[in-house]
Formats: sequence, C-alpha cells, structure tokens
Amino acid sequence: MTSHLQKNILRLYFLITYFVALWLASDSIPFTSIYEENQISFGYTIITFLLYGVYYILPALVITKMTSLIAERFKNIGTKTIYATAVATGGLTTLLLYANAKIFSLYGMFFNGFILNLIVTPGGIESLGGSSASDIGFALIALGFFTLQAAILWLCHRFYVSNSNFKLSLKFVPVTVIMATIIVHMWFAVDHQTKNQLIIASESIPLYQTVSARRFLKVLGIDNKEAANLRVKGKLNYPLAAIQVETPVKPYNIIWLTSESWRADTLNEKVMPNSWEFAKNAARFTKNYSGGNGTRMGVFSMFTGLPGSYWFPFLAERRGAYLIDLLKNQHYQMRLFTSARFTYPEFNQTIFSQVPKEQLQETRVPKSGWENDRDNVSDLLSFIDKRDPNKPFFTFMFFESPHARYYFPTNSVIAKPYRDDLNYATLSKEALAKDIKLIKNRYINSVHHLDMQYGRIFEYMKKNQLLDNTIVILIGDHGEEFMENGYWGHNSTFADPQVRTPLVIYKPGMKPFIEDQMTSHMDVIPTVMPLLGVRNPSSDYAIGYNLLAGEKRTHTYIADWNKVAYVDREVKITQPFNGLSVAFSKATAGDDRKLSKTERESLLGRKTNEIVQLAVDLRKFFKKSEAPAKPKTSMKPI
Repeated sequence: MTSHLQKNILRLYFLITYFVALWLASDSIPFTSIYEENQISFGYTIITFLLYGVYYILPALVITKMTSLIAERFKNIGTKTIYATAVATGGLTTLLLYANAKIFSLYGMFFNGFILNLIVTPGGIESLGGSSASDIGFALIALGFFTLQAAILWLCHRFYVSNSNFKLSLKFVPVTVIMATIIVHMWFAVDHQTKNQLIIASESIPLYQTVSARRFLKVLGIDNKEAANLRVKGKLNYPLAAIQVETPVKPYNIIWLTSESWRADTLNEKVMPNSWEFAKNAARFTKNYSGGNGTRMGVFSMFTGLPGSYWFPFLAERRGAYLIDLLKNQHYQMRLFTSARFTYPEFNQTIFSQVPKEQLQETRVPKSGWENDRDNVSDLLSFIDKRDPNKPFFTFMFFESPHARYYFPTNSVIAKPYRDDLNYATLSKEALAKDIKLIKNRYINSVHHLDMQYGRIFEYMKKNQLLDNTIVILIGDHGEEFMENGYWGHNSTFADPQVRTPLVIYKPGMKPFIEDQMTSHMDVIPTVMPLLGVRNPSSDYAIGYNLLAGEKRTHTYIADWNKVAYVDREVKITQPFNGLSVAFSKATAGDDRKLSKTERESLLGRKTNEIVQLAVDLRKFFKKSEAPAKPKTSMKPI
C-alpha cells in the first residue's frame, strides 16, 4: 500500500471518528433549551461543540501520526501496526466519551478529579457495588466500540480501494482550529465580564476549559469581575489552641455507627422499627445536614467538625482527627470496622491515620454488603465482649447495606415489588425514571436490613447493661436521591435527598428530645468533646455547636470534590474552591426550588456577608502566615 493511499484512508477514518465523537458528546448538551433561552448562546454552543470535537480525537490522531512517522523511519513497522494504533486509540477515545456521557446522564458530572480518584485509589471501583452482569455488560460495550472503529477503518479502506481518485483535503483544519480556539475562549472571557450569557452553554460541553484573560481584558479597558473562587490551601493550624482536658473519673464508652447512603426520611417506625424505638430515649435531630454529598466529605466532617473542603490539606499532611488523639491519650480500647475499605476514601491517611492498622478491620472477602454488615456486627460485639471492662472503649462501624446496588437478604423485604438487580452497563436516565420506584423499594429493603443489624447492637447493649455508660451515635454519611431533583444516588448535587441524613445521639441519663432545627455533621464533635472532658470552646477545634447544650445554628456548609455550598433556610449558594480562575456562584432556594433570575440576584446580593464568613471559615484552621490571600466575594449568579 502506498503512503499516499494510507494517509487518505486515515484522514477519512478520523473524520468519521470525529462525527462519532460529536454524537457521543451531544448527549449532555441541551441544544433546544439553550436556543430558546438565547440564540447568541446557541450559536456559541454550536461553534464550541464543533471545535471541541477536534480536541476529543486529537490525542488519538497525534499518537497515530507519531506511529506513522516512526514507521517511515523504521521499515519493519508496517501498515497493520499503524491501523491497529488508529483503531485502539480511536476506540479508547469513543469509549471514554461514552463513559463520560453515561456519568453525566446518571450523576450530572463530567469526568473530573473525583472520578479519577475513584478509579486509581484502592477500593474505589469496589465502592461502586457493580455486579458480574455489570462487568460483562461493560466488557461487551468496550468490545463494541473497538469493533466499531475497526469497521470504520475497514470501510474507509474499501472505499479508497474502489475510489482511488477521491481526494479529501483537510489542510485548512489546523489553522481553523487555532483561530476557533482563540475566538471561542476570548468570546467567553469577554462575555463573562459583561453580559454573562454563555455560562450554561460552556458548562454543558464536556471537558470545556474556561479562561479569564484578565490582563488582556484590562488592556481593553474591561474591569475584572471575577467570581469568588475560594482557596483552601496552606499549612494546617488544627486545633487552634492546646486542648485542655479534665479526664472524667468514669469515662463513657462510645459506639459510633455510620451508614452509607442513609437518607433522613427512612428513620421511621415502619422501615427502621429498632432504631425508631432506640431514638425515643435519645436526642433525634430531624433536619440534619451532612458535610458532603459523598462519603469522603460526609464522614470527614462528622469526625473533625470542619467543612469537607478541609479534607485536602488533611490528606496532604496525613493529619488525623483530634478525637482519635484524645481517645488514645485517655487509653481507650479501640476497634474500627468497615464493610467497605479504609483506603477509599483515604480514611487511613486522614481521620484514622493515627489508628494502628491492627485496630482497623475492613472486609476483604468478596461478599454482598448485607453479609459484610452482619459479619462485622458479630465481630464488633465480640470485640466488646473481650475488652478489658476496667477501661473505656471506642468502636466505629461503617455499614454498606444501603449502598447501591442496595443489599439485603430475603428476610429483610418489606417493600414490594423491587428491582432484582442493577446493571450499571444498561442503566440510563430514561430507564431509571421508569423503574425508580422499584429501585427505591430495593433501597428501603436494604435500610430495613441495616435496622436489623442496629437492633442486634441495641439488644446486646441492653442485655449487658451498657446503656448506663455508653454514648451511641447513629448517623449517615450522606443521603440518597431517587430522581426527586433529576438524579439518582449521590455525589451530584446538594439537593436535600442527597445531603440530609438521620442523626441520633444517646447519652446515659439524658432527657430524650426531638430537635427540628437545622443541625450538621460538624456539630457531632463539638457535642462529644465536652463529654470526654474537653474544656475549650468548640471554636478552637471545630465549626459547630454542642447539640446537647441547646446551641443552635442558622446555616451550614456542604462540600464535594471541588465545590462548597452555603445553606440556610432561604437559600443554597454553591461556589467552587481551589478551582479554575473563572468560576460561578449558583443558587437555589433552601428547599431546592429553582429561582428566577431576579430571585437569584436578590438573594446573592443579600447574602454577601454570609459568603464572606464562608471564606473566613474555610481558612480559619490554616496558619496565618501561610494562609491564602483573602478571596474576592463578588458573585455572578446563574
């Protein structure tokens, strides 16, 4: 085969792959609604969409071109190797675009640092709860994409064999791409500082990269109105002051039970009768907000009393929760259990970094979530049985039953009918909407099984008179949405179903009560520390309140991988942190209702002081000499 013919075949192959890439990427772009809202924005969307299609296939094209150049230098590399490279890189490109579209459809996010962390961190992929059917489905889909690319290349080859005189010239493409890149991104930068019409369009395009062009715009006489971009980097200063402790003469034991995906409305008499009865003799907080919409930030905030954005400096410094230091100093016997992994999220490098490995028990034998929960509860009770009764103990367990795919045995079924299984490979937003009631019934059955395991612990405590000297905490890491606000699961938005969880705190001798005012995961540590003899004000080590002392909060903070939300009764304002130079504030009503443009602008205008306080709190536990500069607080609503 001549070099000229080979180049023509590959040009046609990558041109068709370009259109395949556009088709896959188009799934996330609401062309109709963008057109109806603003025709200028629609035009921008079309141009940017066509430009980014080139970016999507560019790595595959470059790798194939390099292989071709190497083949010209070394004659032992033939056409088959070049074609195999084109098929492999093209197939991988389209497969990743498909996966990106699937993630966006189900969870409202594109491939980002969070997804990358999930893939590369030990235990991350396991946390998804996939099944063998899902694995087979994904393998078949991957095979399908590589087969498709091979078929495209074969058709291109056959076409040129029959039409050898056909010419496909793409010589103007590089110049066009360079010019379009400059125009598109400068257009966005100028619009961001003036009319602000292109935000939704840019956020709809997979992997879109914003630019600020601050210096260039300043030359043009356009003022920089950069939105607040909260920075939470620096050296930690945690706690702020030396902790003063008067060790109790009779220290309390602590049993801390945390469940995956435990949403607030499931703590009721029907779904969780054991927990409901237990809560009657405790403090039950009905409007509790997690510190995050995922496990990482949710568990971190409950063990530190800090906003979830502090996770990153804690991880960088391998800093543990001060609670663990305090328990070790008071010679607590400790054993921590999880039906997931302590490596994902990296709790063994953050909150539990100071816990000896032999005291961290995680499930390694492949079993379903409910079996792991059952076995770990047995081991937890065995640990309490074998402890030294003359010393206090602390035990923590993380339950997996309510994690998707939602695990339960047949004797836990209380909601019928339910979906037999969840095959992630075949899931789509349309399929979810159709079967969401059946999927939620599956979830309810898993929560009922969770309650059965809680019941075993409650019964053991009663039988062994542990209720007289043991603090018990029941809490979820985050909630779980079932399409109430357009998504399934968690980690996608800060809507109430994803961030509201039960919170029950039992202290021996307490007068039971129900609190309907806002509380937060960040309040757990300020509530527990005084019971361990800590005399410092909670402001020295947390951003929370002592819930057993009647302290109240008016707002809270909720974080995910790269955003933090200010939440009060009126509004939820979402802002990025440690992100790109250009970023946007978003706002909904406190109950997740969409706001009109006028309402958003009004609320954002009235909440300027609150956002300033958010910036202060996100920097509070950094060393002053190394704290980042005070962020700007002007906000652009969308």
